Amino acid sequence: MKIISKALTVASAGSSLSGYLPTPLTNQVIDFIREINIMRQHIRTFRMTTRQITKPKLLGGATAYYIPDGKTATQSEYDTDQVTWIAKKLMSFVPIDEEAIEDSQPDVVNELLFSMAQAIAESEERALLTGDTTHTATAPTPESATSANWYKRDDRLMFNGLFTVAAGANAATPVSAGGGVIDEDYFNQALYRLGKYGRVKANLRAITGSIQASNMRSLPVFKDVSASGLVKANFVEGMRTAGETPSGLITTVYGVPVFEAPNAPDDEVAIFHNGSCEIGDRRLIRMRSANVIESEQTKYVVSSRLAFEFNYEDATTVISGLSTSLRSVS
Repeated sequence: MKIISKALTVASAGSSLSGYLPTPLTNQVIDFIREINIMRQHIRTFRMTTRQITKPKLLGGATAYYIPDGKTATQSEYDTDQVTWIAKKLMSFVPIDEEAIEDSQPDVVNELLFSMAQAIAESEERALLTGDTTHTATAPTPESATSANWYKRDDRLMFNGLFTVAAGANAATPVSAGGGVIDEDYFNQALYRLGKYGRVKANLRAITGSIQASNMRSLPVFKDVSASGLVKANFVEGMRTAGETPSGLITTVYGVPVFEAPNAPDDEVAIFHNGSCEIGDRRLIRMRSANVIESEQTKYVVSSRLAFEFNYEDATTVISGLSTSLRSVS
């Protein structure tokens, strides 16, 4: 995990090293973050003009009934609720000696800023996928953290992520693999349990970790549909000779694209409607620097502010308990 330090009081643009932080570089970093984050590619995002935004959501629509002539109409209900997005901050902070800046080949500043942006992107992805706001987090340093006790500023404390919500009480009933090897039947069960949200497959996405992705790439049913005959070819689109796409797409099952996300759990597949959750961007990316004259250092800060909430938790489900053994190749 990348260390995220407390915000600095930085100098104004006139006295900072703003020349190191050109606008084109900032735009490149934003594009870079979008490219490497699976969640940003597949769910809705919107710009936040304030720290907190509340949106209405529909709980239950109107109902139509058969009403015989001369009879009073049956009343139906139109239920709504609200979802609130609150922006939270991610930061990466690194000081560099002036000698390192002067003597570096290539430019260490650009390299550093892209590295810091990658740290922001990775932390964001971890929070969106596996965040848990109720997890025990009392470790005083990142080095002392464990899987049971996170660092007190762990990025996953920001939000409840997709896999956490999809396995929660308000999600569609999960599918338990019981240690089984991933196959298309688990997907079939998951789609059934999504109910109305699983009807239009073009709106669904599936995300899994690297172990399941590797197994799917090696299993004939996912890798090459010709190995399974024409019947399975109707619902599983294999990789064939095209290989994997740059977006992380592994294969398509029952019309649902399955993507690999390295920060996803190794034994699970989350399946969700792409309108089930949204990212609110209050600050896409900011790069700041300040001189520390007495130590001849420059402090660099890269930060972003975002919110993440679920409109409909029951539009998510998870296939859990999959075997984490890599398929052997003879």
